[in-house]
Amino acid sequence: MQRIIIRAPACSADSITHLKGVFRMHAEELPPGERAELLFDAERFPFATAIFESLLASAGFRVLRASEENGARIFEVERV
Repeated sequence: MQRIIIRAPACSADSITHLKGVFRMHAEELPPGERAELLFDAERFPFATAIFESLLASAGFRVLRASEENGARIFEVERV
């Protein structure tokens, strides 16, 4: 399983738009059925889990597990 670290945009770009683009890019790279762990800085991406789930679903991912540890949010996802 791949571990993908999602970094916050360096400029003042909209974080939601940034995430949409990053999720689409990774969805194109992964074949259907492939699993990955996505790691986010919880402080830089303070959104509710439901927002992440919605953005990931629209990019073609299913969330298998969501957790938080050491200031990082972790989503285990599967490409559908």
